[in-house]
Formats: sequence, C-alpha cells, structure tokens
Amino acid sequence: MKQKLAIEEYKKTAKKNLVDVNTVELLTEEADLAAGKKDFFQVNCVACHKADGGGGIGPNLTDKYWILGGGIKNVFKTISEGGRSGKGMVAWEQTLKPLERAQVASYVLSLQGTTPDDPKEAQGDLWEEEGDAPKAEEVERSENNTSVDTLNVTDNI
Repeated sequence: MKQKLAIEEYKKTAKKNLVDVNTVELLTEEADLAAGKKDFFQVNCVACHKADGGGGIGPNLTDKYWILGGGIKNVFKTISEGGRSGKGMVAWEQTLKPLERAQVASYVLSLQGTTPDDPKEAQGDLWEEEGDAPKAEEVERSENNTSVDTLNVTDNI
C-alpha cells in the first residue's frame, strides 16, 4: 500500500515527463510554446519545414492538411515515431523527452493559419481540429524568467 501511494505521488509530480501519445494534451502556456519553438527552430525541424513552417523537404505545417493526421495526438506521434518509412521524417523519441515532444507538437499546431513566405502546396488530408490552437505570433517567452518579449514566426533564434 505504501509503495502504491509513493507511485501515485511520483506520477503527480512527474506528470509532464510521463506524457505519451494517449495522454498528451495541447500545451498553451507561453513557456511551453516558447520551448517548443526553440526546439523546432534550433534543433530539429527547421531544415525540412523552414523557419516559418511553410515546408521545404517536409510538408507545410501552416495549412490544415496533414499526411499522418493533425491534432495534438497525431502530431506528437509523428514527432515521436517519425513519418512514413523512407520519406525522411525521423523519430525524435530517443532525442527529445516526452515533455519536449509535447512542446514541439503544440508549437507546430500554433503555426496553423499563419502565412509563410513561400508555402509548399497542401499535402495529405484536410484535418478539422476541435478547438483552436494558439497562434505563433502570440507566443511569448521569458528569458531566464525575468524578461518577456514577443516572438514572431519569422524570428530567427
């Protein structure tokens, strides 16, 4: 019984790092979106999806069309497990922690409806989302938790 209570207490405090495809939820806090943007731009996705999400080698992330399904669960799964075999999207499950993947997925969804400079044509199927994702231009970040400045989709971090 004591062990069971300890496990439940651990799950409460470690909840964000226990995220998986079944439990992931859209993150809307400024700090989460800013972290997702940082990972998106600086680490993983910009090479294939461009800095503004308009698509390059990879698909456009600003439209409502998704090859492997839209929504937080599908985007999280694609980031975690990679895309279609032989198509280039790699799995980030071993590189990014669950919370980081949820932050990136949430940031990617915040790009919906933004206007990239040279968007790639739509690919996949139209995805109708339940509820609205936050817009990237509304994302704010705090550096060292002391100053807050507005990020724009075209910012190069």
